[in-house]
Amino acid sequence: MRHLLFWILYFTISTVLASPKVSVVTRETEFDGCHFKIRDPYKGSLRLTTDGAPPLAVYTATFNLKVRHSVGEVSIHFYCDTMEGNNAFVALGFEKQGRAWVLLPNKSDPDNLLNKKLYPLKSPGIEGAASTYDQTTGELSDRVQSLGFCLTNQKQILCGTSEEVAYVAYPKASSLPQVLKLLESIEFLEPTAKSP
Repeated sequence: MRHLLFWILYFTISTVLASPKVSVVTRETEFDGCHFKIRDPYKGSLRLTTDGAPPLAVYTATFNLKVRHSVGEVSIHFYCDTMEGNNAFVALGFEKQGRAWVLLPNKSDPDNLLNKKLYPLKSPGIEGAASTYDQTTGELSDRVQSLGFCLTNQKQILCGTSEEVAYVAYPKASSLPQVLKLLESIEFLEPTAKSP
C-alpha cells in the first residue's frame, strides 16, 4: 500500500512540475478616444489600423488549434463608440435595464432572439455584455457563430465584433470561452491627447 501511495504522489508531482506555465502578455492600444490593455495568454497580436474611418484595433489569435472543427484563427475588431453612449449597446442588440443586461428584439426580424445568446461581462470597474448570433442559412457544417460586444467604464465605450468564434454544428470546439475571458481581462486606461 505504501508503494502505491508513493507512486501516486510521485506521478502527481511529476505531472504538475512538467505542465507548461502559461505566460500572459499585456497588450495596450489607444485610438479614437479609447485607451485599454488586454491580458493575453493566447499569444495573439493586437494592431491598430488607422487606414479607414473609424480607426480600429484588431486582435488576432488562434484558439483550440488541436481541436477538430475549431474555427482556428479568430479576429476581434475593436472600435471606440464613446460618443454614442447607450446607443452603442442598442446598436448591437442589447441594453442594460435596471441591473440586468437584456437582448432587444429586432422589429424587422421578430425571430432573431431565437439564434442569439447574451453574456454579461464584468471585471473590476468595467461592465458590459456580449451577444452571439448563430448563422441560420447554408450547410449546417459551414454555419458560423459571430459575436458582438460593448464594454464601458462609464467614461469610455469600447465595442467590437468577431465574424467567427465557432461553427454552429460543433459547439464543443468553440473559441467563445477564450474570447469572453479575453474581453473580461480588458482594463481601461486614461486616454491621452495624442490618441489617433
